[in-house]
Amino acid sequence: WAFACGVVSTGESVSHNFSILLRGVILAGPLMCAMSQTMNDYFDREVDAINEPERPIPSGKISKQASWLITFGLILTGFLVALSIHPYVMAIAFVGVLMSHAYSGPPIRAKRNGWYGNLIVGLAYEGVAWLTGSFAITQGVPSTESIALAIIF
Repeated sequence: WAFACGVVSTGESVSHNFSILLRGVILAGPLMCAMSQTMNDYFDREVDAINEPERPIPSGKISKQASWLITFGLILTGFLVALSIHPYVMAIAFVGVLMSHAYSGPPIRAKRNGWYGNLIVGLAYEGVAWLTGSFAITQGVPSTESIALAIIF
């Protein structure tokens, strides 16, 4: 949704850029969002073993090593799709991966703090996706207004 908002905020034609729109939706959802979820599952495996033992890693349905392979596969695929859209989109995807790690992984584990954790989630799931849509559809730097809307959103 946020990716589509970023696209629309630029005023660019969607019909003339359908390939970019399709790749961007795949990047924002099935790749980057899934990557952040698999990364979070890995870092939460001890807590999940107590609170949600049926989850894939604690239940043994998937190994820790397989979890990392899936995560890195999603990161690599996401970077390739992002680069196919525009180098700026690749840079934004890289920031998204860093934010995912900062939220879930050591040493920061921002999720332990309601302020920092929520800020990172809001920026990553909404702001970064919006910016990705804006940068992708313009194939460069979008207007200041579009960037401001992403930050406000």
